[in-house]
Amino acid sequence: MHHPIQTNSLTEFDLEAKRLASWQLLERLSRSNQLSHAVTDLDEVERLLAYLYEIERFWAYPGYGVMLQLRHYFHGGQYELFYQLCLNTYTQLQSLEYRRQSFVPFKTNLSALDRPIVIDKTELQGKSSRRSSCKTYFEVLVIHPNPADYELIYRNSLAMFKSEGDEFIYDVLFVSNAEDAMVAILANPSIQACVYVYGYPIKSTSNTYHQEYADFINFYIDVNKMTDNPLTGLQSALHTLRPEITHYLISELALVGIDVKIREQFDRVLYHVEPFQELHHTILSGIRDRYSTPFFDALRTYSKKPKGVFHALPLSRGQSLKDSHWITDMLNFYGANTFLAETSSTQGGMDSLLDPKGAIKQAHFKASKAFRSKETYFVTNGTSTSNKIVMQANLEPGDIVLTAADCHKSIPYAIMLSGAYPLFLETYPLDELDLYGAVPLKRIKRVLLDLRKQGQLHRVKQITLTNSTFDGVIYNTKRYMLDILAIKPDIIFHWDEAWFAFAYFNPLYEHRTAMSVANFLQASLQQPDYQQAYQAWFEEYGDILASDERDDHDLLIDLPLMPNPDLVKLRVYSTQSTHKTLTSFRQGSMLHIFDEEYNKELFLESYRMHTSTSPNYQIIASLDAGRRQVSLEGYERVKRAIRLATQLRQRITENTVLQRYFCVLGDDALVPNEYRDINSASRRSHASKQASLPCYRYDDMPQFWGQSDFVVDPTKVTVDISRTGMDGTVFRELLINKYDIQVNKTSRKTVLFIVNIGANESTIDYLINVLSEIANRLSDPELSGQVNDIVQPEQVISLPLHRDYHEAFVPYAGDHFSTVDMRRAYYAAFDERQIEFVALDTEMIKQVMNERRLVSASFVTPYPPGFPVLVPGQLITYDILLYLQKIRIKEIHGYNPAVGLKVFTQDYLESL
Repeated sequence: MHHPIQTNSLTEFDLEAKRLASWQLLERLSRSNQLSHAVTDLDEVERLLAYLYEIERFWAYPGYGVMLQLRHYFHGGQYELFYQLCLNTYTQLQSLEYRRQSFVPFKTNLSALDRPIVIDKTELQGKSSRRSSCKTYFEVLVIHPNPADYELIYRNSLAMFKSEGDEFIYDVLFVSNAEDAMVAILANPSIQACVYVYGYPIKSTSNTYHQEYADFINFYIDVNKMTDNPLTGLQSALHTLRPEITHYLISELALVGIDVKIREQFDRVLYHVEPFQELHHTILSGIRDRYSTPFFDALRTYSKKPKGVFHALPLSRGQSLKDSHWITDMLNFYGANTFLAETSSTQGGMDSLLDPKGAIKQAHFKASKAFRSKETYFVTNGTSTSNKIVMQANLEPGDIVLTAADCHKSIPYAIMLSGAYPLFLETYPLDELDLYGAVPLKRIKRVLLDLRKQGQLHRVKQITLTNSTFDGVIYNTKRYMLDILAIKPDIIFHWDEAWFAFAYFNPLYEHRTAMSVANFLQASLQQPDYQQAYQAWFEEYGDILASDERDDHDLLIDLPLMPNPDLVKLRVYSTQSTHKTLTSFRQGSMLHIFDEEYNKELFLESYRMHTSTSPNYQIIASLDAGRRQVSLEGYERVKRAIRLATQLRQRITENTVLQRYFCVLGDDALVPNEYRDINSASRRSHASKQASLPCYRYDDMPQFWGQSDFVVDPTKVTVDISRTGMDGTVFRELLINKYDIQVNKTSRKTVLFIVNIGANESTIDYLINVLSEIANRLSDPELSGQVNDIVQPEQVISLPLHRDYHEAFVPYAGDHFSTVDMRRAYYAAFDERQIEFVALDTEMIKQVMNERRLVSASFVTPYPPGFPVLVPGQLITYDILLYLQKIRIKEIHGYNPAVGLKVFTQDYLESL
């Protein structure tokens, strides 16, 4: 069926967006009809009703009763009633108010929608008690071969067991096949559970609606393989698309007659003889389990108990504030609950972060399940500490660790503390934009092969990469891990996912996150089909892989590699700044582990070494609550963030005023063609007007990315502002000082807007309005000076990411790599006789040009970008001096302009 609405891509993001746009148009048409008492768009209304009647089967609310009543009113000429029902339904769907109110599920919703809505004034003043009695609403998908015959039975039977004591309310929707089930969970984020009744077919009878997500589904799911086993095949597919959803099987077989593998795939197996009471309680129990926040609940309970504090924390329970003559404003500002929950006790229902046995341990387990790790730990002082824990647990003095040259400063600090030797890997540069990308896979493979040739591969312990980068460049994590494991099958992968925690809750990022790839590889490497493919690959390329000849290495660089499944040891660590992209107080971090060689005793020793004995319980509780949120609405919020970011890109690109000064940078601008799957990108069906922008439809995004080594996260919107005449620093100050818009990452030509799970339509509208005002002022000669003092972007010489070191600090080197003993250089700088300070001026630059050797005695880290441009033992080149002299960054750690750069004396270097 052809979609009846003439829309732009803002409303065509996916089926959910089309649905809301259709209701909006229907309400607008019904309003004009009602006012004029004459229908002028009969055909359009008829098409809208037909379209909505078809797609509403993917949602339980408002239900077929409402759709039938709309048809009845319309065909009966009762246009005032038709308008009222359209208005109320659209209002509920647009505001999502129906998911926060009390109504009777399993029956018709007409009673709440077919009459004018009366707003209680006390509710507007926040005094209504109705909201406090509301229960959160969700929907349950039932995949049944004969829904027409059984839907009413299910509804009536489940309604019998609903009670006022239920914490949540839900309704059910039915589909009759696997394809419709996949469409439903992608389109309808309110689905929280799936119930399977065996016997359904794979293919949908409504192929038109399956096409809404066909490319998306086919990219991640082999639908043909589902035919062999529709039951476990569909469960695996839905788990891939929405891993947080619970799955229940209603079986005609007794427990002993069900295959063990089938039982393991489902959260619960019920039996077809009167299953409804058990099904009702099982559904609510599944939600209750995900809703439970063990430590957050324990902290709230603890805060309500009266106590006498004869230990630490005078401000516990606000005791030192209540009778203060000077700081009662602190109590008023933060509120009483903040201080009631402040305690240093690990007893009375609390738990120890350093040795969890109760509520914190349970919270760790729930987080591990949500992120699909083997173990998860909370960290209360940021991902900087998480990185140090991983390094301390995995590295020993003398180990070699590969890491991106633009990694966060905490990583080289952690390597230095461990005594390991870093081997910095250059990222691809974007010189014109003053940005850095990510580390090419070819660079990593060449270094590993060179290390093997030098007889040093056994010293390589770990590789640390930042995914995604601050600018939103995402690795093809699966491809990287496969190729690297083929050369070094026991390497430890440490993915710094500081800005990527949200990605675990949308299938778009499947196989591009650390834990999803670890799970995939563990499941696939031991499968017969992989082992057969590996044997065929090894017969053709095994000799080349084992060779140390240069020509063979050149061939391997471009060849996709396959690791030996008998040798692979999966060792994967992920560190996340939860507070950056999910709900958590600042410094809340999580550390996820999927390690087949996991040494728990060693890890816990490192964890305790870097973890405070007095952690902030508020941060721990917020991590627990944030986990609850993504377990229940992560998919919904991440998809909304992607949609809003897509709208932001489109609105900037298609606005003629904004086009003059702002250009959104997409994959083509931020990822060189040699790292992109160009064939996939060219297949997208809704290409944007500018080649540098990604597609605007949710369904097209996986195909647009294809198997590219790198892609750009759609929630990170990088805008070229060079045509405004301002550099990034000035533009950022303009946004915060004049418009109260906060951004962090800028370069001399760009500014980065991050659309997170807290964004909404108003956020995007306000930003567009601000950019429009700036563009209009720049276009008006009389007003352009009022924008701010225009500062032309300086032509800063790009920082070369290749690092050279003084030979005395290089323990290992080869044709394509050199390592550095940072710890030796770092501690050598503690002797004041061995260091001096040099001015960062033109004279010093000239001396370096004339071959004076300067060796850094410290870390030097500009913020942003936040990675060390110099580490101890590194040669300070002409380009680095020029870069440091010209960058317009006020915050540079390790450099004091009053004294200059800290370097080793020539006498000390000669003594080495």
